This record gives sequence, structure tokens and C-alpha cells, in this order.
Amino acid sequence: MGKIKLVFILCSIILNAQTEQKNTKIIMELEKFGDSLFKSSNFSEAALTYKKLVQINPSSFDFNFKYASAFGLEVESMPRFQQAKNAREMVKLFEKAYLLNSKDIDLNRALLEIYLKVPRFFGGGNKKARDIIQNIYSFSKDEGDKAQEFYNKF
Repeated sequence: MGKIKLVFILCSIILNAQTEQKNTKIIMELEKFGDSLFKSSNFSEAALTYKKLVQINPSSFDFNFKYASAFGLEVESMPRFQQAKNAREMVKLFEKAYLLNSKDIDLNRALLEIYLKVPRFFGGGNKKARDIIQNIYSFSKDEGDKAQEFYNKF
């Protein structure tokens, strides 16, 4: 009886390991597909692909940032009325990525520009932009100076 339990446990472990390997491979292929869509400027489809990846792994900074970036570029290409309709969601996506990694310089630059372009009503504003500049200064004085210069010119 003990041997049967041992065989059952070993089989379960092996099957679970194979399933995890298949899932990892599928995730990697899905990410490559999203990256290729993004590079070909198909931001709408890339955003949908990254959204699936975020649903699979909601705590992944890379997936969240890629999703926010693709969605942001999709919003940017929309007519003004549709931009206004989607601006709040775009800001939330970037802010979610920021919660996962507030030290990523590319994300901080993107958020700075978004906060300056998007009205406070939709989640942007100068106060949030200044907070991002302070955050950038907290990990890089040179980048903080560049961010402050960008803010001043805007």
C-alpha cells in the first residue's frame, strides 16, 4: 500500500512539473507574439495579448508595463473623443505597473509625460508629475534633473 502511494505521489509531481513547463512555454510564446505585434505598431492586438498575460500573472511588472504601454499607444492613436473615454483606464494601467516597480526609469518617464498631458479629471495633473520627479530623484540625480527640465519645458 505504501508503494502505491509513493508511485501516485511521484506521478503527480512529474505531471505537475510537465504542466508547469508547458504553461511557461505558452506564456513565453504569447509574450513573443505580443512583442512582435507591438514592434509592428499593432498596438490594439498587442494590448489584448499583454492583457491575457497580465491575467495569467498579475504581479509581473514586465507584463503590466507592456500592457500599459501598448494600451497607451493605442489610446494615443484614437480620435480625441475616444482618447478622453480611455484616458482614465490608461493612467490606471501605468499606475498599477508603478506599484510593482517604482524605480523603472522608462515607466517613470512615461508617467511624467502622461501626468503632464492628461487633465487632473482623468487622473493626470502637475502634482502627480512633481511626485514622479521626486521619485526619479530618489534613485538618480541625473535622471531627476532631466525629468525636471522636461517638466519645466512642458
